[in-house]
Amino acid sequence: MKKLSLLSKTFIFIIFFVLIFVVVKTGLITLHIIDFYKGDNWKVVEKSDDPIYDKIMSLETNIENRINNYFPLYQNINEIYFNSIINIDSLYLNDIYLKNNSDNEKLFFNKNNNAYFIVNNYSNDELNKRLESQLNRYLELSNKYTDVNFYMYIPYRYEMVNNINNIKSYFIENKLDNYNKGLDNIKISYFDSGDDYYKYFYKSDHHYNAYGALKVYKDIVNLLDKEDNKEYKIKEVLEPYYGSMAKSVLSTRVSDTLTAIDYPNNLEVNIKDSKFKPLDISKKNNPFYDYYVGYFDGQYDEVIYTNNDIKSDDNLLIISDSLAWQIDYLIAQNYKNTYVINLRYGKFKDNDLNLSDYVENKNVKNVLYLQEAEVELFDLYNLYLNKGVK
Repeated sequence: MKKLSLLSKTFIFIIFFVLIFVVVKTGLITLHIIDFYKGDNWKVVEKSDDPIYDKIMSLETNIENRINNYFPLYQNINEIYFNSIINIDSLYLNDIYLKNNSDNEKLFFNKNNNAYFIVNNYSNDELNKRLESQLNRYLELSNKYTDVNFYMYIPYRYEMVNNINNIKSYFIENKLDNYNKGLDNIKISYFDSGDDYYKYFYKSDHHYNAYGALKVYKDIVNLLDKEDNKEYKIKEVLEPYYGSMAKSVLSTRVSDTLTAIDYPNNLEVNIKDSKFKPLDISKKNNPFYDYYVGYFDGQYDEVIYTNNDIKSDDNLLIISDSLAWQIDYLIAQNYKNTYVINLRYGKFKDNDLNLSDYVENKNVKNVLYLQEAEVELFDLYNLYLNKGVK
């Protein structure tokens, strides 16, 4: 019998490994043992109560991510493809369309700023319908919980810029009409970067940078009627940094410097995970590793900060997403207890947040919504988070 060559054995081993991988992964998903989030070509696995299981799934997911994204040929083909589109279209266009992202928003490259940006696909009629519906949602909450002060801060990203006039009309002007009817327990503010968008936002990532985060923090302090006269400095954490939009096209054409507000977190935190808010960099070989998540952490359903220097029993609930990770601990300096909830993770992902029970049990008198503009304004349609807060 003819012996198999080393190459044949290697090929058979790879096929066998891939089959086992697919069977195991499919079985875990089918049995609802694990739930994968998919963003572009990247997958992240939720943490469980079993550390051994978490390590196994982390290894398996890491292997799959490497096959899909780290494989040099895969990355090179993508980069060549999208760079070719940019180079050709740049001959006659300033804004070059590249692809739709996982939220079906359009990803563009802007030649003048050497930056990526995202725009939404809403018609004016559809936008107005959604804005009005969501406005009614917030007014309904303020009516229901008259003893609670509601605050909403909207950090406009590029995809919202063309619709700012509509947003101001519905959320600033229309809400004032309702104030006259007695709805005075909801305050709304927004982050309008004006002509300095790329001073406050990354060119390769959908988050605002530390300069934007510091501006947002100061705006929120004013919104909450608090005072903070501390001096904050910005530090450069990593260069080059390729953010979420660069990762979408696997291209190193556009980069940023990852920045952070240089201020220690001296509050008590209820998270036992030693990696919570590590605020340090662990360098990876892959240029598209998500350093924003790695540096700021925050992928938890609930975090509780306690400031023992605050004597009054003044507590705050922040309903947030990753835009809050850079400043939630700064906001928490101003309250005895600050509860930070992310409805995308853990117990709140599949279960309602009973706001009535929560504010009563935690003695919360202030609720701040601090999420992406599209989540704040369109969650009834996009993420169905309206079902998450009762």
